[in-house]
Amino acid sequence: MSQIEFVYDKTKLREFCLIETQGSLETDRPGGLSGQQRFGQIERLADGKVQMLIGVHRVPGSVVPLKKPLAVLVKQSLSGSDTASRYEIEAVIKEKFMFKVRPDVILQQELAKLPSVEA
Repeated sequence: MSQIEFVYDKTKLREFCLIETQGSLETDRPGGLSGQQRFGQIERLADGKVQMLIGVHRVPGSVVPLKKPLAVLVKQSLSGSDTASRYEIEAVIKEKFMFKVRPDVILQQELAKLPSVEA
């Protein structure tokens, strides 16, 4: 009979969230987003909403609590045992950031703030 051990240490938990978008995220780099550590920035706003900044695009979003939390597990290898497994709980996901609308281009807004040069 196999034995599975789950280790839950609240002091080691990291904060994760799910990101849900309409459509897909694309990049010019070969291989897409795989292997990239950073592709954009997500900010929580004062009104409880979020926004994602990717390059010159801004996408407004909302925070949605999950009905049931999800656990992120990492399998630990146990030496000398073929039937026992150990999983460490890395994080508990309780919310998701939902982005439903198309991105706004913020480059035009930044250019509008520049002082005009008159000859």
